[in-house]
Amino acid sequence: MDTNNNQKARIALVGAGWWAQGWHLPHLKENPSAEIVAIVDSSRQPTSALDPNLESLDILAERYNCKVYTSLDHMLNEFHETGDELNGIIVSAPHATHFELGRKILEFQHIPKINILMEKPFTTCIQEARLLHGAVQKLGRDRAFMVNHSANFRKQAILAKSLVDSGALGSIRHVTAFMGSPLIWIFDNPKNSAWNEPSGSMLGNGFAWGQSSHILAFLYLVTGLQPSRVFCTMNHSEKTGADIAHAASIMCECGATVSLSGTTLLPGDAHADPVVGKLIRLKIFGSKGALIYSGDGRKVESGSLQFRREDGSVEEIAPEDGFKFENIDQEGNGPESLQAFIDACLGKEFFQGADCAIGLKTVQTIDAMYRSQKSMNAEPVIFGSEEEAL
Repeated sequence: MDTNNNQKARIALVGAGWWAQGWHLPHLKENPSAEIVAIVDSSRQPTSALDPNLESLDILAERYNCKVYTSLDHMLNEFHETGDELNGIIVSAPHATHFELGRKILEFQHIPKINILMEKPFTTCIQEARLLHGAVQKLGRDRAFMVNHSANFRKQAILAKSLVDSGALGSIRHVTAFMGSPLIWIFDNPKNSAWNEPSGSMLGNGFAWGQSSHILAFLYLVTGLQPSRVFCTMNHSEKTGADIAHAASIMCECGATVSLSGTTLLPGDAHADPVVGKLIRLKIFGSKGALIYSGDGRKVESGSLQFRREDGSVEEIAPEDGFKFENIDQEGNGPESLQAFIDACLGKEFFQGADCAIGLKTVQTIDAMYRSQKSMNAEPVIFGSEEEAL
């Protein structure tokens, strides 16, 4: 593929809801290396309880100077028939639709090398996650599939992963991970059914799928651990039934243990003025040292990466970069995950912060968390052949 600096990645967006209109579309418009070529939504007038002022497809077509469709099939077939170039698709539709949309894109043979950026979570069904993982594994190396866990693509994630990969921590023995999100207004609102109500084979919906998927994806990127068994308890919103807090113990194949907890009961609002940041507490303990990464997602000065050696000495890693987790800034030309996706679409080198394997581990863990909450027993992580998953 031609990688000259004047080329723009031609990108379509599937799903024109709250996050698409508030983040993806403005970022793509501002990005000099990207061009929006199509917007797809099943409704000509997208709606969301999270933003009552969403624009119609007709207005979006005019604002972003692109084609609009109410069907992914229609869009794909029309681009095939016209021969128009399509380098990548961002899937920003409701969680439970990710598998079906991803499958259609992967199976469409008439347009080669469509790269995919899938919003989190990867899927909300373990069987679908295994099938999608199997399909992605068959792609060539010149085609990228990413899950939009933006924290995984930031410099701090890369530095943390490099430190663990170097062997400086020795073998990973224990991890503690906490995430507090000021988003109870989402999970307590019955109108936010896609965030709060289970559909299909889901045993539950709420904070685990909507938020804990982020910190799980981060710790799996950095540590490379493979979960094997999970015990979890949850509590739920009295208004929606969504899970709003959990405590989980995760046993890993190598013998390491993970203590995972989180809640959406942190007072404030992550998307209002004044902005309240998400609180992250991540501690990774190895046989030779420990890695500490904690802070407020809206306050860079609130923390930094710390490497604690066996002798008790502490090294601040890139302290000038401070603490950065998810990149949810609405201004500018997009988070590091979007930059990496655009580079992939242009055939350039990029850092893969959240591939389908990390997406699968995250779904495996959350699926086991919900099964454990229901059975009140430790539940095994589901493995097996992707081809036999359904």
